[in-house]
Amino acid sequence: MTIKAIFYSKFDPHQGRKVVHQVPEGSILTGAEVPPATGGLQTNNSSNNTSSALLNFSTIAQFLIPRQSLCGNLISLSPPPLTQHTPSTLILSHPICLTSSHYPRNEFIFNFALVLGDPSTIDVPSYKSVVKKLAHLMRSLEEQSHFLSDDDSPCNTGKIYSLCEMLMEDLNNYCECMIPIDELNTLNIKLFPTLPNPASVKPWHVPLFTVRIDTMIDENWDLTMLRIIPFINGINSVKRIATLADADIKLTKKCIKHFLYYGCVLLLDIFSFNNIYAVTAEFAHMIAKDTEMQKECARYVNMAFAPGGQEEAIVDGSASERRTSGLTSTTIGLQDDEIWPLTGKGDAIDGVGIVQLFACLRQGFTVREWYARNANMLANIDMRRFITFGVIKGFLYRVHRYAIRTQKGTIGAADGYRGGALDEHTHDHENTQFLTRSMSSERHFSEAPLLGRRKNHHNHHQSNGKGGEVPDFQFMNARLIEFLDGTHCFDEICTELEISEKELLEQLKSREIGEAVVICR
Repeated sequence: MTIKAIFYSKFDPHQGRKVVHQVPEGSILTGAEVPPATGGLQTNNSSNNTSSALLNFSTIAQFLIPRQSLCGNLISLSPPPLTQHTPSTLILSHPICLTSSHYPRNEFIFNFALVLGDPSTIDVPSYKSVVKKLAHLMRSLEEQSHFLSDDDSPCNTGKIYSLCEMLMEDLNNYCECMIPIDELNTLNIKLFPTLPNPASVKPWHVPLFTVRIDTMIDENWDLTMLRIIPFINGINSVKRIATLADADIKLTKKCIKHFLYYGCVLLLDIFSFNNIYAVTAEFAHMIAKDTEMQKECARYVNMAFAPGGQEEAIVDGSASERRTSGLTSTTIGLQDDEIWPLTGKGDAIDGVGIVQLFACLRQGFTVREWYARNANMLANIDMRRFITFGVIKGFLYRVHRYAIRTQKGTIGAADGYRGGALDEHTHDHENTQFLTRSMSSERHFSEAPLLGRRKNHHNHHQSNGKGGEVPDFQFMNARLIEFLDGTHCFDEICTELEISEKELLEQLKSREIGEAVVICR
């Protein structure tokens, strides 16, 4: 039970600050009650009145019913414990002060406060909106019909007490409530979890759904979001998705970031045979010992069960216990000996074989070399899904490659191309209609436009901003040099320059660039 108590307090012109209603009764001590002394004797009546108490109102009354200048603000405080055995609590409140000649002393101050449990175990920001909304609603009711000030019900009785009682019960049990107050007003509150800010989305990232998005789509969704959804399949990069959907790259990144915030997608790397993967320290404690995970992997990577259409990974809420599911209707009801993929010779690959395949991935060993050594075992295994499974689970990580320019080449003058036209091209290159060919999984799409561009690249020139023209290859080299500082991975360079990894490596060997060192980390 997250909400330990709810109480309504006000400033009474005759009695001063007082608690009018509290749920549950006896959870808030008033000034007339005294908590039992630690280690001393106490009577039965004192024990009954204070055994379930959470705090003493008199010690914090000046913060709950404050002076007028502090009203209208959210106030959170941790009251001093009644005894050494009293659990720690957090109070969230939003005091309101109304001024009118209708009230004695021309003002009316009231406050509805929530008493929460240990703040270290609670999503406190989600309850702040509850306190604010409750305070604003009660203020409106008071201004309309003097709902609070005209209430003369005894303590812990009447409609205000019932409202607090239902609010606490519904939020603790259902995380939402819809409580009718009168014919015109209803209290509608829902607890929304506070999620961390999503990671930055880059054009070379590959989004993969973690939910069945087709069951959630609504026609009122953002138009860009509806256009890009069909192309999010765990293969296309963000930039390619934007091109396929004919959408702006910035809007596409915002949509994917929105999906990422709510945990609807994962961000992966572009799959390539030139990629390098290695197992993490968690490998020995996860799939190497978990037979159920081995079976789950077999279902996910077995090409006999390859799903059609859009692909998704089912991931649970815990970041430390990532789970994927490649199950299709064809896997339901299968026996354990039927889920294992077959080798090229027709033998079944069991859990030990799957673990061995993952163990063969290491530093300095590309996917192409890994496949060449294990071609027989990988005959009926989807390699992309095999790698993706390990990355999502967390026992496999990508080793990126970076380039550092150590010596200038013969096109030192190209460094001067950073002015005028180059800056324009740099700002506008995101709107290009050509697709990234940086990785093997993207090369089959729309080769013609890119090949046509490169076929005539010797005849294509760029202005240098000084009335002259810069040859296209020099222009490309000048842009490439900007990425050779060791902070840009190959995926980023290939995506931004729209070249393949093979072309990038050839360019790094050219004399025009100079000397460059490639590092892996």
